[in-house]
Parts: sequence; structure tokens; C-alpha cells
Amino acid sequence: MNTPQVHCNINEKAFSRTIFFTRLLVGLVLLYVSVGCLLFYREFLVNAAGMGISSTLAMGAVIAELFLALLLILGWYTRWAAGIAVLCTGILGVVFFASNFNKVYIALLILLIAALLPAALLGPGRISIDFARARSRVENEFRG
Repeated sequence: MNTPQVHCNINEKAFSRTIFFTRLLVGLVLLYVSVGCLLFYREFLVNAAGMGISSTLAMGAVIAELFLALLLILGWYTRWAAGIAVLCTGILGVVFFASNFNKVYIALLILLIAALLPAALLGPGRISIDFARARSRVENEFRG
């Protein structure tokens, strides 16, 4: 019995636009989270001290989150930035809410992970610095 061969044709322009808008929105959410931690830095640092986390480490995570958001928006080191952003956002959320989890925070963290998965697994798409760098590497290699 022959099984039919089914292929999935993907519109690459639509895929790249979708990944770009996903990266842009997630990057803006990460900026919102990190700026919120900076605006309410007293509560953030008091919560970190109460959990036994040094203030230097806590503020380092906030600064890392800012840079990760910018990397995601630009599409530079996208896969690494998406993976690390999930970890940093989880840490910042735990410190900001002082380990007092509510259902809304958990739901938002799951949505953030779901939004970061396509960029982490499939790559940044054509609208990114990663794609431009890869294209220039390939063109330089074929020039000889």
C-alpha cells in the first residue's frame, strides 16, 4: 500500500514577518519587566535580600534582561537570547513577587515561553542581524 507524500510549503516572507513580530513583542515585554524592576528597585532589592540574594546579583539579572530584550528585538544571537531570557524572566519574577506566586504570573510566564519557542527553535528569520551576518559569511565563502 502506497502512502501519499505530503509536503508543507512555507511562505518564507510570512514566516520571517511572523518571527520578527513575535521577537519584537516579546522584547517589548522583557523591557517592560526589567524597567518595572528598575522603577520599583527598592521593593525588588528588599525582596532579593529577604530571599538571600545579593543586590549585585539581582540588579545584574535586571541589566541582563535589558540586553536580552534588545538582542531579541534586533535578532542578534537570537537563539541564545531567547533561551536565557526565559531563565532571567523566571528569576526576576520570583524575586519581584518574593516567591509568592500567583496564577497570573505563572500564566504570563507560560505565554512568554510559548512566544520565545519559535525564535529559539526555528531561528530569527530574514529580518534579523543573524540572517544578515550568515548571508555575508556565505557570500564571502563563495567569492573565494
